[in-house]
Amino acid sequence: MDWFAGLRVLSLESRRADEMTTLIQKYGGEATVAPSMREQKLDLSAHLTKFEAGLAAGDIHAVACMTGVGTKMFLRDLAARDPRHLEKLKDVPLVARGNKPTQALKTFGLTGIIVPRPHTWHEIQDHLLETLKPGQHAVILEYGDPTPQAMLRTLSQAGLRVTSVPVYRCTFPHDTAPLGLAVRDTALGGQDILLLSSGTQLLHFLKFAERLRLEAEVRAALGRMIVVSIGPACSESAAELGVRIDLEANPHKMGILVRTAAEHGPGLLRGRLSRAG
Repeated sequence: MDWFAGLRVLSLESRRADEMTTLIQKYGGEATVAPSMREQKLDLSAHLTKFEAGLAAGDIHAVACMTGVGTKMFLRDLAARDPRHLEKLKDVPLVARGNKPTQALKTFGLTGIIVPRPHTWHEIQDHLLETLKPGQHAVILEYGDPTPQAMLRTLSQAGLRVTSVPVYRCTFPHDTAPLGLAVRDTALGGQDILLLSSGTQLLHFLKFAERLRLEAEVRAALGRMIVVSIGPACSESAAELGVRIDLEANPHKMGILVRTAAEHGPGLLRGRLSRAG
């Protein structure tokens, strides 16, 4: 199998950029990896004080852990204030949006309840609606972006009290030069396949395109390219941004993302180009 066979493959990966480059090249692609975001930790002092009070009063009835990164950051700061808080958390249902937050909980000696696939906020919402009673209190550890308003509205309408804790936010990288080059190259038709590991990557890519006044050109280029998502949450975010997903990795891992794109992307691209011609 020729895999990518020299096709131009764009990734917006940040934390694992080097690994992504190696994977694309392993499958015969011409790799462009342009980091699109960095995780910026926020000041949790006020939120931790309120959380401690709720924990002591028995007024926290569930904690929704949306990402591994956010869960680790929050628990590390909570334990630094008083390690005994972790023991109290063992009596609180900890709802995990997939394997990464589950693993993060395990590093602190805690056990998470994994919601069903596809591990999006919808499954978290459904679990809270099924297990909590009106008047009970759920804490949501946010994941880079604010908790969806639709989720907050639904939980509130069911009579639940919800506190969202913004553990970190995703911002542009310190060095935006590679991202700017990738935007311009995409606008000029210089990429064939886009790999997405998160919806925030695409959001930042489009925001930067808008900053460069190239959003329309980039969107048109994405319509011609093959766009591959790492999983349902990422695909859902892309759909909300008006970008079509052609392939989705299953299981939802980076290596599978690249392999899926290499195995099926070239054929889909040929078909699209022949129809356009």
